[in-house]
Amino acid sequence: MSRKKRYFKTVILNDPKFGSYIIAKFINYIMNNGKKNLAQKIFYYSISIISIRLNKNPFILIKKILYNVQPNFEIKKKKIGGSFYKIPIKINLKRSLMFSMKWIVKNSKLRNENGYKNKLVGELIDSYYNNSLSTKQKDELNKIIDQNKAYSNFKI
Repeated sequence: MSRKKRYFKTVILNDPKFGSYIIAKFINYIMNNGKKNLAQKIFYYSISIISIRLNKNPFILIKKILYNVQPNFEIKKKKIGGSFYKIPIKINLKRSLMFSMKWIVKNSKLRNENGYKNKLVGELIDSYYNNSLSTKQKDELNKIIDQNKAYSNFKI
């Protein structure tokens, strides 16, 4: 018998307003120190502001924003013959959504606006128009992937 303890994934409930798993995950990435109610207020405020400014459905806006930011490949390093190579690997949808949400939250904290709500609104609007730091981060990753496409046949 195996002595390892079985790992069960925690079930994330859909968010109460839109009933979406993706939005619930996004709220969890915004959450800090277990304050989920505050994270929900911040997210719903920013979504309402964005939907008013752009005159579109908020759920469709979030999907478009995440689609603009999410990467298709990831870079892993592998040591071959004494040197390390950066190998591009195709990633699945959940992992790419994770990267896009993390990038949006991280880069919204770096903005110069007052209050986190306004920072998140600015980052989301810029991500919608492909002008944000998150989309630049995705473009930099794509440049590195293009440079290392020759190593894509290596297995990890």
